[in-house]
Amino acid sequence: MANEVSTAAAAAGELVAAEIVSRLVIDAAYAEAVMPPLVRVADISGDSTLSVEFPKWPLLSASDLTEAIDMSNTAVNTTSTLVTADEAGIMITVTDMLLNGAGLGGLEPFATELGKALANKIDSDVLASAADFTNSVGTSGVNMTEANFLSAIYALELGNSKGPFVAVLHPYQVSNLRTAIAASTGAVWGGPSAPAAEVGSLGSLYGVDIVQSTNCPSVNVNADRQGVMMPLGNQSGLAYVLKTGAKTEFQRDASLRATEIVVTAVYGQGCVNTAANGGVKIITKHE
Repeated sequence: MANEVSTAAAAAGELVAAEIVSRLVIDAAYAEAVMPPLVRVADISGDSTLSVEFPKWPLLSASDLTEAIDMSNTAVNTTSTLVTADEAGIMITVTDMLLNGAGLGGLEPFATELGKALANKIDSDVLASAADFTNSVGTSGVNMTEANFLSAIYALELGNSKGPFVAVLHPYQVSNLRTAIAASTGAVWGGPSAPAAEVGSLGSLYGVDIVQSTNCPSVNVNADRQGVMMPLGNQSGLAYVLKTGAKTEFQRDASLRATEIVVTAVYGQGCVNTAANGGVKIITKHE
């Protein structure tokens, strides 16, 4: 019979399998990645370039005027940060023996894990860029406290940062923050009227949403974790440049009797505004 859907190399069955895996990878990657929705995003997927210039508007000041005296001109000199997209990816090799025993269903867990790996790579890269922020709160080797959280808010406000704000913290930092709040005897948290539900979930604190991520980097020779508090979305000092999203391809290795599953993406990231109105890094004790 002709035109069968088979498992042969380059046959329709292999193309169907690749499409199934690709969709699973994409779903997993975008479900797991937490940073792109929180930061400034430039989508250049339809442009003939790999780079984006992110301009920074200078702080301008008005002055008093004197009647009949001509005004002097104010120079407007913008600065910019260049972010270039490059490749990232992962490859695994699935043997024929495994596929013969498991069928197409056997590819699903592999696809999910590949998607997670790509998501973790994206988040790790974006969070590492927070190291370039000029402003920092917290003390090396000391657990995170409520005072650190409040200091980060104040630093953003003092820098005329535009809210709403979001904090991305390592689970250990969140745990320390919960513990500090639970032990507080202050009027806000102490006593029988303490908002126990909010302390338990810690989804938002002082109007700042909190996102947990194990991808917050280790810094200071693994002595500390580096979290970040920043404006949400386009006001964020962190940027993510998307050239191509997760792409999945199969490559047949006949002599190995196996199929390589290759997942790649092209993106870039960087700190495009290091000042206080772009964000504040939060550096506290490593778990």
